[in-house]
Amino acid sequence: MDSYSFYKSLYDRELTRRINLDNAISLPITVLTIIVASNSYALKDQSIIYNVTDFKPRHLILVVLLIVLFMAIFYIMRSFNNLFKGFAYKNFAYVSDIVKYEKQIEEYNNTVTNERKIDFSQIIILKLAGLTDDHIIFNDKRSKDLQKARTYLIVSLILTALNFIPLIINYIRL
Repeated sequence: MDSYSFYKSLYDRELTRRINLDNAISLPITVLTIIVASNSYALKDQSIIYNVTDFKPRHLILVVLLIVLFMAIFYIMRSFNNLFKGFAYKNFAYVSDIVKYEKQIEEYNNTVTNERKIDFSQIIILKLAGLTDDHIIFNDKRSKDLQKARTYLIVSLILTALNFIPLIINYIRL
């Protein structure tokens, strides 16, 4: 097995996974928008709570829904940009720098004995493995955050459905 091809394929897979995770944010944001819009519609005629006796189960559902939505937004933001830190994906140096380094290794190898020669391909493989590990760590974290956001959005959808039950009952009575 060619080591370089193997490690290069892992590196390429993580770059593709990064792009897929960037694209995967759009569906949760769309669902979040639908949830907020539908709950705004369902709750547009809600009465204001002046005291504890005005508090109804529907208000409790709304409070829980808001908490769950904030959790979903938190994890969407964390998956998209690691909140305000961002994701510091590491990359190779510029190609011209790599070429210069390769030339320096060739010059060095021409001046030393066989035991002290440096294998450029092994250095590239080690660098590729390190970069791939770094990308795997970030992509796994982003994937877990996105999964948590989706879970909270599903709970939000269920709570939204509960908010629509009284609306549907009132509509049927008409």
